[in-house]
Amino acid sequence: MKVTELQPVIISSSRFVGKDIQTPLAVTVIDQTRLQTGQSKLSMFDALGAVPGVFAMNSENFAQDLRISIRGFGARASFGIRGLKVVMDGIPESIPDGTAKVGNLDMGLMERMEVIKGPTAGLYGNASGGVISLFSETPKTFFAEAQATFGSFGFQRLQFKTGQEIGKVTYFLNASRLTSTGYRNHSALERNFFNGKVIYKFSDKSNLSVLMSYVDSPKAEDPGGLTQADIDKDRRQARQVNIDYNAYETFKQSKLALIYDQKIGEKHQINARAFYLNRDFNSQQATKDNGQIAFKRDFSGGGFNYQFTEKKYRLKAGLDIENQQDNRQRYDNLLGERGILKLDQIESFSNIGTFILQEYTFNPQFRLSLNTRFDDIQLKISDKFLTDGDQSATQSFQRFSPMLGFSFAPTVNQSIYTNISSSFETPSLNELSNNPLNTGGFNPDLSPQKSRNFELGYKGILSKKLRFDLALFTIEVQDEIVPYQIAGQAGRTFFRNAGLSNRKGIEAGLTYKILTGLTTYLNYTLSDFAYKEYQTTAGKFDGNTLPGIPKHNIYSEFRYFDKSGLFGIVQLRSISKIYADDANTVTNDGYFTANVRLGYRKQIGALTLEPFIGINNLTNTVYNANVQINATANRYFEPASGSFLFGGISVRAF
Repeated sequence: MKVTELQPVIISSSRFVGKDIQTPLAVTVIDQTRLQTGQSKLSMFDALGAVPGVFAMNSENFAQDLRISIRGFGARASFGIRGLKVVMDGIPESIPDGTAKVGNLDMGLMERMEVIKGPTAGLYGNASGGVISLFSETPKTFFAEAQATFGSFGFQRLQFKTGQEIGKVTYFLNASRLTSTGYRNHSALERNFFNGKVIYKFSDKSNLSVLMSYVDSPKAEDPGGLTQADIDKDRRQARQVNIDYNAYETFKQSKLALIYDQKIGEKHQINARAFYLNRDFNSQQATKDNGQIAFKRDFSGGGFNYQFTEKKYRLKAGLDIENQQDNRQRYDNLLGERGILKLDQIESFSNIGTFILQEYTFNPQFRLSLNTRFDDIQLKISDKFLTDGDQSATQSFQRFSPMLGFSFAPTVNQSIYTNISSSFETPSLNELSNNPLNTGGFNPDLSPQKSRNFELGYKGILSKKLRFDLALFTIEVQDEIVPYQIAGQAGRTFFRNAGLSNRKGIEAGLTYKILTGLTTYLNYTLSDFAYKEYQTTAGKFDGNTLPGIPKHNIYSEFRYFDKSGLFGIVQLRSISKIYADDANTVTNDGYFTANVRLGYRKQIGALTLEPFIGINNLTNTVYNANVQINATANRYFEPASGSFLFGGISVRAF
């Protein structure tokens, strides 16, 4: 199979379409083969290990979703993704308050994933850590594919997708169903996906895209965190309180988006987009007080971009508008039954961002990028539960985010680059509404965090067989938002600001084509992240390592595709120890895992058959899939499964 990493790749997540080599940012692109071939497609976890600077945990608790961090941003999330911008086909999956859940996304329809690492507020606003941009398949010729995968712990995944280009119309449809009983007790999952895309081409210079998606997740049980003593006794057990209170989440989500692209002559281009998302969410937490949460979310927005292009200069100016409204209730959880209403409020988060991106190409070797963005953010809570007083509140934030980037290309396929930028990250609605005073309204002591970033990097395709990427960075974060728990409320996570932290890191990635059909990838990430100024009633933590991130993260992958159709993939991952608390007194041991995939691709007439088999954690390593930061009662850990065997077959008709 073609190894696209050994040639420049066209990217669009930087908002200027261009070669990744020329972009003065750390960018990694994962193609469809690495996202789908031989993969279980259970989540994004398997693909993210291939990206230097990215660390993912919580791959086995679907009630809390995959927790992804880039350069440490996102590690604090008690569930889902925080501090990163997630985009799907140009439409945000992240809501305006900066949170996202990738459990909404079906990896079996992805054609490409682009990851920009580092502060990107100058591009996308409320995001400190980076951008994960995903693109669904856009077929040219007719195909229909059915796939069935089965595995350990009741894992089943069924999928059907089809599409083609007919005259001026291109369509793509996907449906899948995912179920699992889970490795641990009380960790079952059921999730159903539907996605549709229709592109109508008015002319060679204009087209309209219509995107649709629907997700129904009627079951995602939460087994909870355990102490080390609990794990030593029985790794597969759930926390008993989680069973008693029936901790779980359910949701239904639908989304519709329209995107219009128009070229005007040779120098001008416009893009307009609009979208609407509705989410109906319910969860039960392992606590009585305020233990049941329900909200109905309306998320809408759109934007407009104008681009001007000359030989040596490109300009893009635009507007992003996003509005989020959550009608949220909290009830007591009476051992799984709904108790009395304790909170009822409408939470809204609106963001209007304007940006100007400029790129100057002085000559083939020198390129300068200047991004400027201004965001106006309005937050509001309208309290409808007045028995404890009116907790209605408003907040507003305005932030200017510049980024200056410079690249020097000694050859066509090499680039030395640097960038300096600032970013911001507001508290999310969930972080603000989880008030430690146990009342409605906002947590009055929680403020946005701000960061300043400096990066120096190199990208080089050194031959037809070798590519090397290197990034060195330092980030200073002020008022870092840190999670903690309160005794007696272990099912809830609260947040506070740390004074100052500093992050220094190295990200290196190497791709080498050993011989025809055999390619290896090797990534190394060094994360030296520490508090500079941070003190609470529990102590002074100056100089301590930030919890939730390993200092050393090594990933290697070997992929072999033979002309006969036989293929094999080996993934190796080594993670150093991780601190679980700000005091650095609790440690999650380092670990090593190995994954293996084997398959065979055979074409028979108009059909392509592809049986495959895989084993995750081949060595049956004992480790933890998740670490709950600053947990109470020593319940820091969520055990990972042992060896996970899966296999399946896909049948594709052309």
